[in-house]
Amino acid sequence: MKILIIHYHLRAGGVTRVIESQAQILRSQGHEVQVASSGPLEEWAKPGVILPELDYRTEGTIPISRLLEQKADLWIVHNPTLGLNVYFPKMIEIAAQAGVRILMQIHDFVEDGRPGNYQLVVGNERLYPTGPHVHYATINRRDLAILRTAGVPESRVHFLPNAVNPPPIKKKASNDAFLFYPVRGIRRKNLGELCLLAAHAPPKTRFAVALRSGSEEPSFIHDDWVRFAEKKELPIAFDVVSDHPDSFVKLLERATHLITTSISEGFGLTFLDPAFLNKPLIGRDLPQITCDFVSYGTLYQSIPVSLDILPGLEKEYREQLATTMLAYGCKLGVADLDHAWSQFSAGGTVDFGNLPEKFQRSVIAEVHLPELSRWLASALRQEAKEVDTSPWTLKSYSENLAKVVSAVGPPGDLAWICPERILSQFLKPEKFHFLRSRVTLSDSPSTND
Repeated sequence: MKILIIHYHLRAGGVTRVIESQAQILRSQGHEVQVASSGPLEEWAKPGVILPELDYRTEGTIPISRLLEQKADLWIVHNPTLGLNVYFPKMIEIAAQAGVRILMQIHDFVEDGRPGNYQLVVGNERLYPTGPHVHYATINRRDLAILRTAGVPESRVHFLPNAVNPPPIKKKASNDAFLFYPVRGIRRKNLGELCLLAAHAPPKTRFAVALRSGSEEPSFIHDDWVRFAEKKELPIAFDVVSDHPDSFVKLLERATHLITTSISEGFGLTFLDPAFLNKPLIGRDLPQITCDFVSYGTLYQSIPVSLDILPGLEKEYREQLATTMLAYGCKLGVADLDHAWSQFSAGGTVDFGNLPEKFQRSVIAEVHLPELSRWLASALRQEAKEVDTSPWTLKSYSENLAKVVSAVGPPGDLAWICPERILSQFLKPEKFHFLRSRVTLSDSPSTND
């Protein structure tokens, strides 16, 4: 079979890592594979189709003829509904109407905390096509359930968890505790909580973040945390890999623990990589993701902070919630906001991880949480546990991918799922999260740090 894999770009990141594994596995299964993107054209992606028009765009079209002329039997399109390129839905519609078999691989939803992107697709009733020749693959069971609930027939949506294939490392960890966060420091990675943990860590404990935030969001979020950590003399190094890519493996080797403070993930690489590397994991649990695999690591689900030390939070919450909901076309009344706030602040505490950055900085600078210090000291003494990682090996992924590819049927009638049926599953006040709301310049601490 001739397969064309399509994505906006092949820049470093989680989706690119998945595409690389996917291309290599499909080739090993005997398929002819090409990768279409805006670049860069990595060696593993050759032969490739480079179309600058596939990159993030708020206007313009895509020369679909260049893709159709590849005469592929199947397209695998990654994150096609995310609103990052406004022409992707039309591209897929034209291809599907031309009889192209398509697998829509969903890593993230535009309806899940991406109001800016949502504005680019709102009103498009042809965002989620379905037919015997248009199927979906999800990387977690939560997303699988969302698509089925929205109306995608069960036979046309498949659970395809990512393969976990971390680089081989030697066992030569530091003598003192060294916690490595092997991610790009974007907003949802919750760098403020990493700073909080660093402020409560035992002496000689060190932390490091792999990379600076990318082009998908304003850089001041990452850079403000760098300045804050320096000012408070927190034991954290940032952007430790960008100038020396080969240092990533060395840092994995040096790490005594891996750490995560992320408040949202599409898949559990953050949780599974440590298991494959036999490194202890410390940090924030995400039950909606970790329910897909055996629990690994010493994790917490929240860090409660008293409302008494957060003056002004209620006003901030009401404004941000109302603005976020309005961006999705939902206007909340006073009663709605009253109820939402009562749920958010139940018990007189809120989760540190769901505070806007300026409040996070205030807590770190002014409050000591002795229970957190005790928990962290205990967690650092825990050793890595042996768990069954076989469901996430390249072998398992290869078997699952083969089944999904063969399930996509011949051309047939094309229909569309009502986008409101997706949105309604996300658009609930109780799911609001400050670090997933719209980023504005007012989030910068430059005037109040």
